[in-house]
Amino acid sequence: MKMSELILAIGDDNVLVQLLDQCASDLNYSAKSGTKITFGTDQPIDLKGTKKLGIVLWLDRDLVAKALEQ
Repeated sequence: MKMSELILAIGDDNVLVQLLDQCASDLNYSAKSGTKITFGTDQPIDLKGTKKLGIVLWLDRDLVAKALEQ
């Protein structure tokens, strides 16, 4: 399933966006293990995890900037 199909299935109103650039508290890079990002969220947790499922989605910065200009 494509991401656009998933969002269409659950509805735009049920999707929240949290940009890592705005919520990261720590970013580290190691040639051995890659990039590690620590971030905070206001999502409550229970024994199953966070109330809402978080998905990491990587997008080209320049393409997002151009899309947001329109």
